Amino acid sequence: MALPQHVLERLPRALLHTGVQPAEAARGGLALGLEALDELLPDRGLLRGGVVELSVGGALAGATRIALSACRAAQLEGRERGGDAPWCAFVDPSATLYAPGVIEAGVELERLLVLRPTLEALARVSLRVVESGAFALVVIDTMGVPGRSLGVALGTWPRIVRRLSMAVEGTSASVLLVTDRSVARPLPLPVAQRIELSRPNESE
Repeated sequence: MALPQHVLERLPRALLHTGVQPAEAARGGLALGLEALDELLPDRGLLRGGVVELSVGGALAGATRIALSACRAAQLEGRERGGDAPWCAFVDPSATLYAPGVIEAGVELERLLVLRPTLEALARVSLRVVESGAFALVVIDTMGVPGRSLGVALGTWPRIVRRLSMAVEGTSASVLLVTDRSVARPLPLPVAQRIELSRPNESE
């Protein structure tokens, strides 16, 4: 499922013809098909044309399910418009995305580009993928396995998030940035939408 690094350098030529639609081509948010979550979101789905942060607290295994639901939703939406399913990308530096689980989530593997950069290359690769304009949805996982943080330093990510935001502004594309809430950051990330995922207190 993972592709060699040199493929990334060919993305604009290889995939640009399947690129994202203008903002007016889609209405409302990208509905995830997770009714309880969709109802809580302002546009009944992920914001389009911006960066959405999925902030995960503790050893909670729910972020991948949400991310794959978003990929499935983006592909289904493209099918419903009468064309091929659009491409989605999943930047997976921890190399923990499991192909059978992706299929079980309803995502078309043939239209999912999985990249596994080193932590040093994570920001550069993420920017390259989003700025290619070829993907309806890009998931960037800075967290890794729940309870075992990758330790991605988020201090430089406000600048990166601003570049990601500019790349998708005015389009129907979304960027889903998965972060570990326990990782220290000097400033909040300048995302357009933030979703906090945490386990309810059992005493409540």
